[in-house]
Amino acid sequence: MAVAFYIPDQKEMLRKAREQEKQLLRLRQWQMATVVLNTIRQLMDSTASECVQRAGRKCGKWRKPSQ
Repeated sequence: MAVAFYIPDQKEMLRKAREQEKQLLRLRQWQMATVVLNTIRQLMDSTASECVQRAGRKCGKWRKPSQ
């Protein structure tokens, strides 16, 4: 009795593997960009809240206290 085995084309398998690798790389790049943007957003939010807490002083500028 003869048994047939399916042997996939190596070229096709390598092409699919490369395509999957590219997709994973794109996904990782998007994830990294998202992390960076969220970090910047948190930094900006914390800086803005510090400016409000300075009791009327302009953010980032020093001014002589009133006497």
